[in-house]
Amino acid sequence: MIKVSINKKECEISGGLTAGGLLSNRGCQRAAIWVNGRQLLLAEYGTYVIKQGDEIKILRIAAGG
Repeated sequence: MIKVSINKKECEISGGLTAGGLLSNRGCQRAAIWVNGRQLLLAEYGTYVIKQGDEIKILRIAAGG
């Protein structure tokens, strides 16, 4: 288990989890992710591994107009 901050709340998650895996675990299908102030590209979701101490911001995308 590693400690990270998700939307300004301290959390413990499994080590080796990717950004996409984090979204799946949280039940998010469509979301934008920032890690340590940098927005990840959609192509990075499957390859970026969350690390100890990362500050993560998840913004769920909702349809509307």
